[in-house]
Amino acid sequence: MSQDMIVPISAVVSRIKTIVSNIEVHKVWIQGEVSNLTKHRSGHYYFSIKDNYAELSCVMFSSYVNKLTFSLEEGMKVLVKGSLNVYEQRGNLQLYVRTIKQDGMGELFLEFEKRKEMLFKQGYFEDSHKTIKPDFIENIGLITAKEGAALHDVMSTIQRRWPMLKVTLYPAYVQGSFAPASLIKQLKKADQNDHDAILIVRGGGSFEDLFCFNDVELVKTIYNAKTYIVSGVGHEVDTTLCDLVSDHRSVTPTAAAQWVTNDQYDVLNEIQNKQDLLINQMRHILDVNQTRYLNISANPYMQDPKLWIKQKQLALENLESRLDKHKEMFSNQQNKIEELKKSMYHAFNQKLINASHYREDKHKEMIHAIELYHMVVKKHLKENEGLLDAYSPLKVLTRGYSITNNNEHVIRSVNEVNEGDMIFTRLSDGTITSKIIKKEKQNG
Repeated sequence: MSQDMIVPISAVVSRIKTIVSNIEVHKVWIQGEVSNLTKHRSGHYYFSIKDNYAELSCVMFSSYVNKLTFSLEEGMKVLVKGSLNVYEQRGNLQLYVRTIKQDGMGELFLEFEKRKEMLFKQGYFEDSHKTIKPDFIENIGLITAKEGAALHDVMSTIQRRWPMLKVTLYPAYVQGSFAPASLIKQLKKADQNDHDAILIVRGGGSFEDLFCFNDVELVKTIYNAKTYIVSGVGHEVDTTLCDLVSDHRSVTPTAAAQWVTNDQYDVLNEIQNKQDLLINQMRHILDVNQTRYLNISANPYMQDPKLWIKQKQLALENLESRLDKHKEMFSNQQNKIEELKKSMYHAFNQKLINASHYREDKHKEMIHAIELYHMVVKKHLKENEGLLDAYSPLKVLTRGYSITNNNEHVIRSVNEVNEGDMIFTRLSDGTITSKIIKKEKQNG
């Protein structure tokens, strides 16, 4: 027996892990291009860093992802720092990334953005140009690889949901340099065959794998197609120019198949519900009409039309007789009203005449009373005028008296004036202005 040492694979991998983990890659920036990026719902990022000669799997946990100041995208050129380790269960070498900074975009990604901006400005992605989904789809064209997971996913979904759907396969390359021309050729062919919808689908892949769906001529062909176009390229995180120009974008081929098909069980349930509704409505209509029939058949007219007519004639004659009586009563009432109108007119006219006479008598009495009052007031005024004249101060002035003031008040004492003051003396026939030269006060 050989004396060579035998060790389990786990020991070998563990040894490799120990050696790898001691490599101090955390002291350098590793340069490469992001590929196969997956942003997991847990917040972790899984991707590869590659250049023209090598590729390395990477993991960036959510705690480090949350510190990113930009959105990591497929095709970006980046500089990363982290530590190397080995995933022992599979023996995979992985770089556990802690820090990422941008080192420019990959050429393909830059070309993608350039084409996207150009086509956007030219209006190829406008919603107003997109075709509305047909109400019922029963015939579709399917453009994809002849042998691929996308074809299987679409056909199995259709078989499960709506197996009566007519599907015409237009096989095309969905990867590589020949893919754009192949896709354009098959799309133009399918667009001439009066399908209700055309599906362009492909399974997931790297940014490079899906780049054929960013071809400008393919975008223009989809834009000019007359048929309703549905794209289902890659996975939910993948977005191509084909997705943007199509009338509807599904996140996967399976989702595209679901979009253009009905679920046969849902349809059967809906048909059953509508059938039940129609039956209930017809029963209701029959019940209503049966009730109407019974009501009509029970009508006396239907039992004996002639007797019903005679009864109606008798009733009409009775109404005519009553109408004649009411007409006669109405005529008598009108005559009474006319007589009352004449009587009221005569009485009202007589009241007007009496009121006119009364007004004239009162007018004369008021004039006589006013004249009498005027005479009495005039007499009193004459008497008061004599008394006022007799007691008037001006009357006293005619007997030689006078009134002196200094324009402020009447002067009653020599103490109220000073030498040099101006005074005014009122006589019966005028006023004298004087200047005081001297004043003397009498004693006693």
